[in-house]
Amino acid sequence: MQLTILGSGTAIPSLTRGSPGLLVEVAGSSLLFDGGPGTLPRLLKAGIAVTELDRVFYTHLHPDHSGDLVSLLFALRNPVWRRTKPLYITGPKGFLAFYEGLTRLYGDWIDAKTYELVLHETLTEVTEAEGFRVIPREVVHIQHSLCYRIESDDGKSLVFSGDTTYCDAMIEAAKGADLLVLECAAPDEQPMKVHLTPTEAGRIAALSGCRRLVLTHFYPSCEAYDLITPCKKLFDGEVILAEDLMRVSV
Repeated sequence: MQLTILGSGTAIPSLTRGSPGLLVEVAGSSLLFDGGPGTLPRLLKAGIAVTELDRVFYTHLHPDHSGDLVSLLFALRNPVWRRTKPLYITGPKGFLAFYEGLTRLYGDWIDAKTYELVLHETLTEVTEAEGFRVIPREVVHIQHSLCYRIESDDGKSLVFSGDTTYCDAMIEAAKGADLLVLECAAPDEQPMKVHLTPTEAGRIAALSGCRRLVLTHFYPSCEAYDLITPCKKLFDGEVILAEDLMRVSV
């Protein structure tokens, strides 16, 4: 299993950090988790064309996490590519109404013409696929926000928080994970509501018993602070600060 950080930033435009997005390659499948504006070109830089994506998962529907959905569907409609394999898109409760709103705005400009588009919303249902499974769990951010745990049949596990504050659900989802990817939107000195600080991220990592930790989703205020030291006061494993297009093997 391999992780590529497509965007390590937020909704605030940055020359170095794009909006949130993760690529997970597992058992021959390419999975996209979230995708804010600008995700698709970075996906291409990571070596994956949109025609190659197998599944897309959204943690929640804030624009910085879902803004490239329209761009993805519009790109796949282009007759030059003629995608033929199905595309599976999963989101939290409310995702189907969100998609219906987009179709009212864009009409058939985002319709699937040459492939099957399979949409699903869930809070608890596990996605079972050949060689892996994806397990959602509701966390505390906005209503029906999800984190996801990806488990491969060879015993590897990766957990992505999406956006969350400190909560028991996040700890439970990350239990024993080989790699935990947590948002860390703000330094301890400038905490933000319903987001994590380095100390809170370290506490989640320690209590979950994960092996390695990646911090991501940095607001500009994070750049002026040491994020690793307060995190490692609680978590004694490896801590990695995400950068766009960083690759991490699981």
